[in-house]
Order: sequence, then structure tokens, then C-alpha cells
Amino acid sequence: MKRLRQIMAWLTIVLIAGLIIGAVVCAITGSRYFFGLLALAMAVPIVLWVFMWFTRLIHGDSDVVSKEDMYASNRKNDSEEEG
Repeated sequence: MKRLRQIMAWLTIVLIAGLIIGAVVCAITGSRYFFGLLALAMAVPIVLWVFMWFTRLIHGDSDVVSKEDMYASNRKNDSEEEG
């Protein structure tokens, strides 16, 4: 799993670097794709961060919500639905 994360991290770095280089080239040449590449260069890291955060939250490996709090919340919701 660690190896897969490392590979994905490097692919992400290459993707973001490619978007930035593409935006610079489009800015120099005056291409109409400049703003699209610039927006993607900002959106891709944000979307990836949200995806990683949500994955950790779902699998319970998160510092945001502990497993105990998550289970307690689920039990509380279940008891409220029954009553």
C-alpha cells in the first residue's frame, strides 16, 4: 500500500508540473487554452486533497474523527431512528 501511495504521489507531481508548464507555454504563445490549464493547475490539487481526506474519513484512519466518536455517533443515530 505504501508503494502504491508513493507511485500515485509521483504521478500527481508530474501531472501538476505538466499543467503548470503547459500554462506557461500557453501564456507565452497566447493560446486560448491558458485559462483552462491555469484553472486545472489550481483545481487538481484541491480535488485530490478532498479525495484523500474523504477516503481517510471513510476508512477511519483520520485524525478529524476518531473511530470511537464515529461509532458513538452511529449508535446514537440508530437509537434515534428506532425511537
